[in-house]
Amino acid sequence: MKRILFMALLAATLSAHAATSDGDDSENTDIKLHDGETVDWIMHLAIGFNAGIDAPDGYDFAPFKSWDVQWTVFDFEYTPLNASQTYSIGFGINWSNFALENSGAMFQKMGEVTALGQFPAATSSRYSSVHRLALDIPLLFTQRIGRHVSLSLGPVVKFNTGGWLHTRYDMGNQEYRISTKKIGLRPVTVDVMGVVDIYGIGLYCKYSPMSVFKADRGPEFKSVTFGLYF
Repeated sequence: MKRILFMALLAATLSAHAATSDGDDSENTDIKLHDGETVDWIMHLAIGFNAGIDAPDGYDFAPFKSWDVQWTVFDFEYTPLNASQTYSIGFGINWSNFALENSGAMFQKMGEVTALGQFPAATSSRYSSVHRLALDIPLLFTQRIGRHVSLSLGPVVKFNTGGWLHTRYDMGNQEYRISTKKIGLRPVTVDVMGVVDIYGIGLYCKYSPMSVFKADRGPEFKSVTFGLYF
């Protein structure tokens, strides 16, 4: 069921984005304000990987186990009269996680602080990560280069509404799952995002200079995210 819902969301996003990327005015959803001046209401979906950087010793992150899914539910885009620049503000939902390499270390809450713990001996299928759910407000400036290429850059204000630690492992024939909430995330963070769009398919990169955790509540690290943007 989750896969069907995800494919439906992706199809809807691609359809909405394609409608506003087409050069034929009869098939797009532009709203004309004045001659040559338009606004658009569209959706975007970004899917990528997170790479934790500048982390304390012992925190070895696994980028290809660390996902970033950003769904911009609506994006208001304004293009001035006869301009090749577009200004946009959006609202969306972001889910991301930061998984550790399978090296015997796991996230563990000790009192009020998230730190490194060790998996029990004789365990297998180890996995431990920080999960985060946020409301995003992207503020992007887009410069079109020709008809089918554009560059976008700007901040993404992130309101972190939920966070938890998720750890699982097998011991013998038994699977163990541990979920820990109230881990002391920063309530508001700001990312910097850039997008290169070619014929409606984009590549995006986000840099997060602010740590996921509050000061003295967990490891302080930055992150770089890269992936596809529709």
